[in-house]
Amino acid sequence: MRKSSKMKTTMLKVHPDRPSLEPGMAPEALDAYYWYMQELVTYCRELGLSTQGHKHEVLERVRDHLCGRLVMAPRESARAKATRAATGDHTITFETRIGPDYKCDANTRAFFESVIGPHFHFTAHLQRFRRANTHRQLTYGDLATEWIAEYERRKDKNYKPTLMHTWEYNRFVRDYMRDKERNHGKTLKDAAAAWNELRQSRGPRDYASSIALREVEDNWAETLKPFKPPT
Repeated sequence: MRKSSKMKTTMLKVHPDRPSLEPGMAPEALDAYYWYMQELVTYCRELGLSTQGHKHEVLERVRDHLCGRLVMAPRESARAKATRAATGDHTITFETRIGPDYKCDANTRAFFESVIGPHFHFTAHLQRFRRANTHRQLTYGDLATEWIAEYERRKDKNYKPTLMHTWEYNRFVRDYMRDKERNHGKTLKDAAAAWNELRQSRGPRDYASSIALREVEDNWAETLKPFKPPT
């Protein structure tokens, strides 16, 4: 009998209404509250899911499992792997599925160069894309298509790569420090304090949401002020 996946959160600062992360939890709750990486990893480990990747990748894996759509990539048997190694069969085609033994080696590079051209090079974006979709049985053709799409996007001088969800904090701090009108004279320490307050609340965890939360709190504080009749 599998042990309950409820975690000890006595040392973690969490929203008081946040449910326990366990099978059967509503998927909506995953986006409504902040979750620590160690909680997500524990959930995956107890259910036999992969714990590899950045936080946004593990979070997406948990979300797919809660929604019942997680597809585990089939593992190559030891016998099949030994046979492939002995025969030297390392042919990669557009339809070849990405397996757990994927490598950025010469053979992989040769395939991408044959499809994309000699200007191909391995990128961090391609690695993040692959890791974020390990449960969706990507093919080498999918990776090539994504590489080309990213290459075309970067031709636009106004294009700015989107920060992945694993860097919620970095994205929040970036937007906080850019808002000179509201945060003139503020420091990174102030930004960190604002982030800590936001992540303990329920709802989205971006800078725009923190502004809305601050305005609600200010309006509420103004409402609670004692009435002073005009003199």
